[in-house]
Amino acid sequence: MRAGPRPAIGVAAPAIAPQAVGFDLPFRGRAAELSAVRAGLSALARGQGTILVVRGGPGAGRSRLLAEARRLAQAAGVRSFCGIADRNASMMPFGAVMDAFLGGPDPVLDAKALRPVAGSPDLRFLLVQTIREQLAKAAVRAPLLVTIDDLQWADGASHLVLRTVPARLASHPVMWVLAVRSTAEAGAVQTTMARLAEAGMQVIDLQPLDADAVGSLTHDVFGHDVDEAVRDLARRACGEPLLLVELLRGLAEQILRAGRGGRYRQLPHRFRRLVSQQLGCLSDTARRTLQIASVLGPNFTVRELETLLDRPASALLEPLGEAVFEGLVVAQRDAFAFRHELVREAIQEDLPADLVRRLRHQAVDAELRAGRPPEDVVSMLVDAALPGDAAAVALLRQAASGIAATDPTRAADLSVQAMALASPTGADRGELIGETAQLLLHAGRPAQAIALAEQSLQCPLDPTAEARLRMITALITVRAADLSSADAIRQCRIALDLPGVNPPARAELLAVLALATVHTAGPGAATEAVAEALAVARRTGSMSAEALAVAVAAMINMQRCGWEACLAGLEDAAILTTRVPVAHRLCVPQVWTAMVLAAAGRVDDALALADMGRREAEAHGSTALVRWWVAIRSQLLLDAGRPADARAEAQIVLDMVDDLGVDVAEFTVRSVLGRVALHTGDADGLATAEVHACRMIDSSSAVGRGMGRWLAALIADHRGEHERALQLASGAGTHPQELEVWPGRPLDPAADATFVRIALQADCPELAAKVVAEAGRRAAKNPGIPVLVAAYAHAHGLFVNDPHELNRAASLLAGSQRPLACASAQEDAGRLGAARNREHAIGLLEAAMRTYEEAGAHRDAARVRSRLRELGVHRRRTTRPGSGQGWQALTPTELDVVRLVADGATNRAAAEQLYVSPHTVSTHLRHAFTKLGITSRNELIRIALSRAEAVTSCPRRGPERL
Repeated sequence: MRAGPRPAIGVAAPAIAPQAVGFDLPFRGRAAELSAVRAGLSALARGQGTILVVRGGPGAGRSRLLAEARRLAQAAGVRSFCGIADRNASMMPFGAVMDAFLGGPDPVLDAKALRPVAGSPDLRFLLVQTIREQLAKAAVRAPLLVTIDDLQWADGASHLVLRTVPARLASHPVMWVLAVRSTAEAGAVQTTMARLAEAGMQVIDLQPLDADAVGSLTHDVFGHDVDEAVRDLARRACGEPLLLVELLRGLAEQILRAGRGGRYRQLPHRFRRLVSQQLGCLSDTARRTLQIASVLGPNFTVRELETLLDRPASALLEPLGEAVFEGLVVAQRDAFAFRHELVREAIQEDLPADLVRRLRHQAVDAELRAGRPPEDVVSMLVDAALPGDAAAVALLRQAASGIAATDPTRAADLSVQAMALASPTGADRGELIGETAQLLLHAGRPAQAIALAEQSLQCPLDPTAEARLRMITALITVRAADLSSADAIRQCRIALDLPGVNPPARAELLAVLALATVHTAGPGAATEAVAEALAVARRTGSMSAEALAVAVAAMINMQRCGWEACLAGLEDAAILTTRVPVAHRLCVPQVWTAMVLAAAGRVDDALALADMGRREAEAHGSTALVRWWVAIRSQLLLDAGRPADARAEAQIVLDMVDDLGVDVAEFTVRSVLGRVALHTGDADGLATAEVHACRMIDSSSAVGRGMGRWLAALIADHRGEHERALQLASGAGTHPQELEVWPGRPLDPAADATFVRIALQADCPELAAKVVAEAGRRAAKNPGIPVLVAAYAHAHGLFVNDPHELNRAASLLAGSQRPLACASAQEDAGRLGAARNREHAIGLLEAAMRTYEEAGAHRDAARVRSRLRELGVHRRRTTRPGSGQGWQALTPTELDVVRLVADGATNRAAAEQLYVSPHTVSTHLRHAFTKLGITSRNELIRIALSRAEAVTSCPRRGPERL
């Protein structure tokens, strides 16, 4: 049972008044059906008979197709006869056929010849024989077309004629076109259809009109192009010709009455009158049943009707059967459904609004008593609720809370609806506003949450409600890419100064204040805020505040070089977070854990954590968090030496910018894409990265500015602009006391060596010395983390020009999960050590070149190849994965995707096997198609099979992956 919110119809009057309604419209969208009619008429010219049966639901256009057949017959000089079965005269023998053969100015039957037959005791048999004989005589003189409409209402004697005569006259030029409702599949109709099938009938099933036909009919009614609102309303008719035409004509009439610029909020009166006429064909019981059912929504069950009608299921069998036969509803597996939503709306609109509300309250109460969860029934109530309906507000809040963990978008929508219905002076309005803002934030709609908070803060609120709104505003401000953490601190302090804020809200405020302080003032200033937040959170039992405070404390430990303590603290924070409802979590410590693990050299563990986090976010329906995990994964893949895969993941984040806006996730992947372009020598990518680096530098986000300056510094260094590179890098805060270590600067120990190189090239050893000293303190405090020790050795070796230190860095990183960092150390060690030990230096450079080539870091590989040439060693450029065309151009991940897809896996199935998102698989597949010069999965399967056969037939070639 669902009664989704019905969109209000607001259609503006066109600029040009529509034509007067009531004219005959062109016959649209039935080209194939008319072709079958024309083929039958052509057969008449050859002396052959034809039987066409036109099937369709009410309003599908059966009668119109029969009329078109008669028009075409008249144009071809074929005599035509038209009969219509009358539902109110179904007991009159031969009614339908006599209507056809005796009516009109030139009847095919002779009434005088029928008089002797009428007195015969064997009337039915003799009359059928007489009809057949007279039709045969008439067909000898000229071909005939016989159309019979509404066969489902025909009497038994007429069915007898239609079961026998068409088959007997198959060799005569008589064309039969019979129209029958598609729901009439039993009794005499079924028998007649079976006999006509034996006689070779052709069935035309009328389908809904396609979009082109709907557009043409819309133009026919209005006489000119219409605006999008009219087209949207026309699309809602779902291609049903009768409903569409009456809807459009009613709309045209209503707009004419309203005048230019007129709008309306109900279905046109003409359309509702049509539906009312359809209901008039039902018994009183069936009509009342459908009226009540319309309140329940598009789908309804017998149990729901039992509750509202206070009648047993057995008493509903007959009225529901009527409704099904008339084509108003359809029977589904475990429910019934209105065949057309516009019909249901029209029925409901003719009921008093107060009755609809009361019936919906009654139905919802019954469903809740039966154990249905609130989220399954709440939409039924909301559609008819009025402002101030406390019961509807309570149910909406309950439903939003129930689905917040699995469907945050819908939960936020329900909470927004609750706010719209809630009394502006209600005692719990402040609490409701806070809930709604929190749900909007969880649903990835921070701008909407901020707007709600700012608007609500203009009105008087109780202290706790105001404090929570300011806390949410501060949290969004810290996370957003275009806001300042200083403003977040201001919001927290204003809230903390409010009298009467309850302890849990105060604990959350202190935790968010600590987070904002770390961003703005560094670890020293945040320590006191963290200590107070932890004390209050533990005293009040606020798990959400404690989890955030513990996570912030962990990151402060990392900034103070306590990396082991940082990871332990983040693990504690993650455990605390699992005890907090998803929608009320203030942080996701696992995100920070993945970043720190990768920086510590444990990239595989970080990737596993990111994959798990993404799956959980998808399960919870948190699009914003999914985007964050994909952004982090792109960074991790670059750390792992997989730039092509990193680029594919980054593109997914950029594809979501329109939906979720610009935030730190976008800044992260822009930074990744810039570094990928630097490694691969992608000139276009580098130009794009420079544009975005400037935009990031100009943002009001401290995080964005830090990332933008660092990326711009790397690009400037690449171009030989060393002084500018140093200016940008030092502006990003290179000294530990100035540096926005987290998260404004890439959390990468290898960046220390890069900065030292930039500072030395810019002839500024003082800054280089400070970074080396800090790297040394970090390594001394974390001797068990080889990557940190290697980062110091690399930076120090460059600073003092010591090949032994650089060799030590390369040895520590050898076989690590940071291959590009290892190759960089090997390259520097080989470059500086060539004068002392040429062979050893060549070995280091060749090892670095192989790593770069395997990663697809083409620019880096070319630079090392040039260094080797300086030493007299010439190495040919090997085939590079990820570049060029053909199979050899595929990256390892692209090859894995191609293999799975060639084996028949869907994108989702391939994603599950490769532990990536379906979007990532789609990106890799698109790149693979380009490199292989194909455009479809079928082509991929074909060439993959050909390649496999070639490999099998060539025993001297080594095994290949396809």
